[in-house]
Amino acid sequence: MNPATTTQRLRPSVPGPSHLRRGWRELSPPAKVLAAVGLLMAASAAFHSVVFLISGTAWEGPVGWRKPITFGLSLALTAITLALTDARLKRRPATAWILLGALSAAIVAEGALVTLQAWRGVPSHFNNATPFDAAAFSAMGLAVTVIVVVIVSLAILSFTSARPGQPALTLSIRAGMVLLVAGQVLGVAIIAIGEPAVLAGNDAAVFGPEGVVVGAAGVLKSPHGIALHAIQVLPLLGWLVQHVTWSDARRRRTVWTAAIGYALVLAVSVFQAYTGQAQFALSFAALAVAAGGLILVGLPFVQAGAAFLRGFR
Repeated sequence: MNPATTTQRLRPSVPGPSHLRRGWRELSPPAKVLAAVGLLMAASAAFHSVVFLISGTAWEGPVGWRKPITFGLSLALTAITLALTDARLKRRPATAWILLGALSAAIVAEGALVTLQAWRGVPSHFNNATPFDAAAFSAMGLAVTVIVVVIVSLAILSFTSARPGQPALTLSIRAGMVLLVAGQVLGVAIIAIGEPAVLAGNDAAVFGPEGVVVGAAGVLKSPHGIALHAIQVLPLLGWLVQHVTWSDARRRRTVWTAAIGYALVLAVSVFQAYTGQAQFALSFAALAVAAGGLILVGLPFVQAGAAFLRGFR
């Protein structure tokens, strides 16, 4: 029998406390540490959301509670997702401890420094006003460097050391990791563009309400954020299609469709940002590409979700 045409007859089950406990037990020790760090970052984001609501301060701008919230949530999602995807990799325990341990430490350092500067009431990024601020920004750069190195390493391992089976899920992780690496590159580009602007005294291009901008209105954090969170969107679809009664070929095709759509949305965001155009000031062509990308991402979720729910009948 051709494996590409086989189907798995799976009856979906509603995730509950027992699933969470079993999932936690199945994580490797370094993955548990990384997941715990993710939960810590999520708790920090929730706490600072309450602080923000009580404070009545503005959301945008270089000084405020936005960064502890957004950085905490983004770091939480990334840490938890990478902890879960670790189960799909074959590697020595020592390698897992080195990579996931370093990633855990770097995420804690990055989140703590951003939070510290928020409580001090000063910008966390591009801030060289005092020796302490400069040291904090340099330490953030070191933490980000570690994060980038680990993520690139995990992306390579997703291609060279994936466990056999569940091809659609493996494909979704690979696609998500490639886009996550792209997000790291876009983050480095923000630093590369923002630092010279600060040195030139052009604070408006760095400390405005949208952060670092290119030209009149190019918001660099938008494509950066979109790329970073493909690692949640695509593996979620990969997990979903593995739990419906489709052939492996259809499952892979569904993931490919969503991955291409996500890449199209990211491409439009990159184009808007680096040509100095506002996020939603789209030309007809850009709007058509973005809409097409969103359809290619959304339709597979609708189809797989409907098939998943039919399994309960």
